[in-house]
Amino acid sequence: MKKVILSIALVIGLTNLSIAQDAATATPVKKQERKQERKDKTPEEKAKQGANWAEKKLGLTATQKSDWETATLKRIMVNQPIHEKLKGSTTPEERKELHTQIKTNRDAFDTSINGFLTPEQKTKYEAIKAQKQSEHKAKVKAGKAKEGDLESDIEG
Repeated sequence: MKKVILSIALVIGLTNLSIAQDAATATPVKKQERKQERKDKTPEEKAKQGANWAEKKLGLTATQKSDWETATLKRIMVNQPIHEKLKGSTTPEERKELHTQIKTNRDAFDTSINGFLTPEQKTKYEAIKAQKQSEHKAKVKAGKAKEGDLESDIEG
């Protein structure tokens, strides 16, 4: 009887161990796949995804969702050539200038969306932004992210 119980416990333990190993090795692949899927999307698809995210998180109306999508598409289209320049070889001064341009575009986006969000939605959005920024700072501090990668963390 003891041998049967020990055999069952051993089988269960080995099964759990193999499942844990599968989960540990599968996670990085899924992250890479999601990152590649995000890169493969058109600007219009990215804008629609951002609008859907905002609708879900902030409770946007249909008009607000459309306005959000338009503002997001505008921001993506303006930032796209800047991101292409950043991928190429640039000097530190050029990179700093390009990051300043991206920040200016992000501020313009925030100004445009603040024009149609309700005060409650603005509060929710600012809280989400603050949370994402603190999470990103923790990642940077831990060495798991680069300093300029915050924009990809915030969906909107």
